Amino acid sequence: MNRIYCAIGKIVEVTQHIELDIGEICEISEIIKEFSRHAKISLSDYNQVRDDARYLKEKMENMTFGQMIGIVYESKSLKYEEINELKVLLEKRNYFTHEYFKFTNFGINPKEEFILEEFAALKEYLSKLKQMLNRLELIKSSQTERLNYLTAKAGF
Repeated sequence: MNRIYCAIGKIVEVTQHIELDIGEICEISEIIKEFSRHAKISLSDYNQVRDDARYLKEKMENMTFGQMIGIVYESKSLKYEEINELKVLLEKRNYFTHEYFKFTNFGINPKEEFILEEFAALKEYLSKLKQMLNRLELIKSSQTERLNYLTAKAGF
C-alpha cells in the first residue's frame, strides 16, 4: 500500500515540475513572439515585454493546472497536440489526487494482486507524466537558446 501512496506523491511532484515548466515556456514564448513581430525592437520595448512576460509567469504560479493549460492554449506557446496531451494528463492527475481513494476501496479488496495492479497503473501514468516533463524541458531549452540568440543579435 505504501507503494501506491509514494506513486501518487511522485505524480503530484512531477505535475508541479510540469506546471513550473509551462510557466517558464509561456514567459519565454511571449518574449520571442515580440521579436518576431518587429524587424527591430528597442531596449525599452524589450524590457517592457520581458516584464509583462514575467508578470504572466508569476500569475500562472497561482493558477490551477487547468487554468495554466488555458493560458498555454490562448498564447499558443505549445503545439495543439501537446496541449491536448496535457489536458488528458490533467484529467488523470485530478482523478488520482482527488477521487482515487474515494472510488478504490482497499479495505474491501486488500489482496496483494489488486494492489500490484493498481500500482502498475499508477506507474504507467507516472511514466507518461515524466515523458511530458522531458519534452517540456527540451522545448524550454530550445526556446531559451532562441531567446539568447535573439537578445544577443539585438545587442541586449
